[in-house]
Amino acid sequence: PPPLSADKARHEAPDTLDWPRAVRLDFPGWLEPELSRSLGDDLEPVMRALHDRAPVFLRVNLLRGDREAARACLLEDGIESVPHAVAPTALEVTANARKLRQSSAFERGLVELQDAASQAVVSLLGGPTGNGRALDFCAGGGGKSLALAAAGWRVTAHDAVPARMADLPVRAQRAGAEIARMETDRLAGADPFDLVLADAPCSGSGAWRRQPEARWTLTPGRLTDLARLQDDILDAAASRVAAGGRLAYATCSVLACENEDRIAAFLVRRPDWGVTATRRFSPLDGGDGFFLSILEK
Repeated sequence: PPPLSADKARHEAPDTLDWPRAVRLDFPGWLEPELSRSLGDDLEPVMRALHDRAPVFLRVNLLRGDREAARACLLEDGIESVPHAVAPTALEVTANARKLRQSSAFERGLVELQDAASQAVVSLLGGPTGNGRALDFCAGGGGKSLALAAAGWRVTAHDAVPARMADLPVRAQRAGAEIARMETDRLAGADPFDLVLADAPCSGSGAWRRQPEARWTLTPGRLTDLARLQDDILDAAASRVAAGGRLAYATCSVLACENEDRIAAFLVRRPDWGVTATRRFSPLDGGDGFFLSILEK
């Protein structure tokens, strides 16, 4: 349903000022201390931003054209879009988003659906020096694999559950990208990579507006299990980095226990590594909440 008009909101919305903050802002009460620690003064505006429907973002595939060419092609099918400042490849769809999958721009691989902050994570990794090799360690459906390929990397996609990558060959063909897929048993014998991106499983708290039920299915036990898994992933991903290469750790979480705390714990286990860059993206920036840390040995 559409949002209430100002007049209706004034007469029909309950007075929530005296409600507990977790109730007023619609998040689990047990998570309030961690959200407060992680977001500080931004807790309330971020939680309010996560009440609204997420914008529809597209990544312009630079293997097929630039941002203005993509906007023009979309407009031929009546789809209006504007550039978004969070990432140099990002377009925000402002009209007729439902036509996207039947549009010429999508069918030709000129655009892919991808959140702006997710795109920005890849853009901060830059293009390769020479013929650089990148491993998307937790590839899932392959959105970041495709973005890395468009930036010039020679990409290998891996996921602990290979079935998650089932659609990647079709998506890569449409995008004009060459992406190898590798299962875990073969990865151990592969040459190390110049860049390893570990976009780890997480609470998804930065994308709660896309999956509103996720905030209620998250439990303290699940958050603890995720932290252990994230530590294991960081250790495994680090072992695949070539000498002089980089390890990039990312989550779509706004929680420090999944982000800065995991990096700090990794550096205790692996003191021969150091952080070269860290970036947080907030829903207040327009896209999802995302975290990125880049490390070198």
